[in-house]
Amino acid sequence: MALFLSEADVRQLLTMDLALVAVEAAHRAHALGRAIDIPRQRTRVPSASLHILQGALLDEGVIGYKAYTASREGARFLVHLFDAANGRLLAIIEADFLGMMRTGAAGGVAAKHLSRPESAVVGLIGAGWQAHGQLEALCKVRPVKQVKLF
Repeated sequence: MALFLSEADVRQLLTMDLALVAVEAAHRAHALGRAIDIPRQRTRVPSASLHILQGALLDEGVIGYKAYTASREGARFLVHLFDAANGRLLAIIEADFLGMMRTGAAGGVAAKHLSRPESAVVGLIGAGWQAHGQLEALCKVRPVKQVKLF
């Protein structure tokens, strides 16, 4: 039976430390040719759009996609995760918070490898939804003492 994780479940279970480890491992797998990443595909109609991102982690034995819709009412995000060996559905995950944490973790992994270890000043452009994850990830990988918000 597949697992269903609601936004509340994801918020309770997912930490930035876990997101940083998972994102770094996925990037490492991609660099080694052990991950598949398909560019985003979009379908647009006059009142909404559907966006699909798909891929696989070969060594983890999973394949899946994130689909989200965007309309005047907002955006809705879902991840579908499958067993790569037999195609069975493993989980459906509501993914608004998950996406924010993953995006922040990607910036944190980049800063970990591309910035000086003593870097302590962060410049953020915007203070919206994504800024929270970006700042949290940067604070996990660098000794942040000052944030400059533009």
